[in-house]
Amino acid sequence: MPHPIIEISELAQVIVDHCLILGHKQSLVSLACACRALEVQALSALWSEQSSLTVLIKSTLPPGVWSLSTPLPQPTKAEWDRFRRYASWIRRLYLNWNLGIPEAVFRLMSLGLSGEVLCPGLRQLFWSADFYTLQYHRLLLSPKLTLLLFSYSSSFAEPLERELSIVRPLIMELDTFPLQDLYIQWQTPEEVSRQMVPVVSSAVLQCGPALKRLLLAWPLSDAAVQHIMQLPNLDTWYAMNGPPPTSDLPPSDIFPQLHQLTLETYASLGWLIFFTTAARRRIPSGQNPHTPPDRGPVDRLRGLRTSLPVPIDAVFMSLVMQFRQLTTLKLGTACPNAPPTCAFGLTDENVADIAAALPHLQEAILGTVCSVNSCRTTVASLVSLSTRCKGLEHLGIHFNTTNLRSSLESVSGDPRLDGLPSLRTRDGGFCLWMSNAPYKIVKDDIVPVLKGFRRIFPSLTQINGDSTPWKELDQRLREV
Repeated sequence: MPHPIIEISELAQVIVDHCLILGHKQSLVSLACACRALEVQALSALWSEQSSLTVLIKSTLPPGVWSLSTPLPQPTKAEWDRFRRYASWIRRLYLNWNLGIPEAVFRLMSLGLSGEVLCPGLRQLFWSADFYTLQYHRLLLSPKLTLLLFSYSSSFAEPLERELSIVRPLIMELDTFPLQDLYIQWQTPEEVSRQMVPVVSSAVLQCGPALKRLLLAWPLSDAAVQHIMQLPNLDTWYAMNGPPPTSDLPPSDIFPQLHQLTLETYASLGWLIFFTTAARRRIPSGQNPHTPPDRGPVDRLRGLRTSLPVPIDAVFMSLVMQFRQLTTLKLGTACPNAPPTCAFGLTDENVADIAAALPHLQEAILGTVCSVNSCRTTVASLVSLSTRCKGLEHLGIHFNTTNLRSSLESVSGDPRLDGLPSLRTRDGGFCLWMSNAPYKIVKDDIVPVLKGFRRIFPSLTQINGDSTPWKELDQRLREV
């Protein structure tokens, strides 16, 4: 008989959780085999997360199923019962079509389970599907799903219309109401995107108040956009749409919990104007005029990202600067290579204004790598960001590297740099991303340049850049 203490479920769970924390899966197997009182909890923990269905199939069904013996063996009732038992414990499942579970095996499971869901307790599904396995989606749509991350790789051998006939039922039959996370990624031609709008919009209109994160590969109808604008817990949105033509919602009711916004299309850049315009609306009658008004997403947004090649100039940044609580700002630039020109339009004064307006920044990526050295920003911009944004951990910015050593030496005497804290960041120190042109450095400049950077950023531990000098500086920095 097991010790009476083991029969206390709370203590048994502590033992199982300890094995999970330490990563001792073999210990869970031993517990399940040696102690009946711990068997269910140990096996439940052991099977809760699976990187594929391979282990489940090989552990419960006849060997010939996996090896595709001819004819394919038919599992017995006892084998199907064991399959169901282990599958019922899976809570998080990763499925990747590249792992090669044959279609014949999916077909066997579909017939053997007679319409049942494969993992009835599944909460999170990460599924990279292909055309042949997608038709068995009903096996995977557990009624308890709270997270679906679905990506689809088009089969160039199949007509798009046939692919649509397979993808549409998945979205139409998905119960989106209980979902907290919904990600659907499938790169399609514009014509296909237009056909998917009503299907995807209908699914979004069914999303309930639990939804926290939303990424879809297609635009939505105006009705669907208006719906998600009012979801009470939506924290993260990847926007394919521009804002609705009109909205009578007060700022407090527009995305009431949105903190992370990624702008995926040029139309979606319109949200910056929409939010700033909504923030300027008059205080509703009846509200205490002495109470600071709720300005909506302008005051709530913490992360703003776009990989679009936007013109980073004073006009564009004047919109961004309205979002004063930002901690993450990641922007692309449009610096063409033919002919090579720099589209980074900010000056040192502009950057100083940005640093003053956005003092909470922890990560700021202002542009991508550029092949010329003609921008008007200098190391003075680094000083502005370092002294105003005290929590900054990652910085990528264009700045002119002409006479870099003397420029760093000239700003090192700035009294604002005295007493800057050396932060202990998530990655152990400050990371500077070099987004400007290649820089030529001589051996005698390495130590003074590093000293100048460390004067501006005391926590500097990493320099990222494409050209050899930046890599040399980074290597020397790591040796210091």
